[in-house]
Amino acid sequence: MTVNVEDARENYASARDAEHIREVRRDILVVTTGVALVLLSMWVPVHGDLQITGTMLILGMIAYSVGLWAMTTESRSSHWGLVILGVALLLAPLAMVFPSGTAVAAAVAVVAGAIIAAVGVLGLMNQRPQRAVAQHRR
Repeated sequence: MTVNVEDARENYASARDAEHIREVRRDILVVTTGVALVLLSMWVPVHGDLQITGTMLILGMIAYSVGLWAMTTESRSSHWGLVILGVALLLAPLAMVFPSGTAVAAAVAVVAGAIIAAVGVLGLMNQRPQRAVAQHRR
């Protein structure tokens, strides 16, 4: 059995490009989620609780920034940043003890946190096999 080196390189490059496209799509989802959090912080009813509005606004801007960072790099630390940010959003309603009547704000934070954390976990899971393959080739 002979292996054509050019075919192997082409197959590797096309597989790598497809993975990169999926990665960028996931990062675009994080950027979009960050923009949505920023915009929703202005419209979600919080009954005058500026602390909730400020938290959603700041975490939305951070999500936008981390999404752009993850989009421009392939570093593992950007995916860990997404996981940490997602968990922070998931726990925000509990940590800040959102008052009654702010269930919509809590739901927005939890859904945004779940999306961002899932994107981070998927990024970490997809980087693991590549590292194992690289070590196997040594």
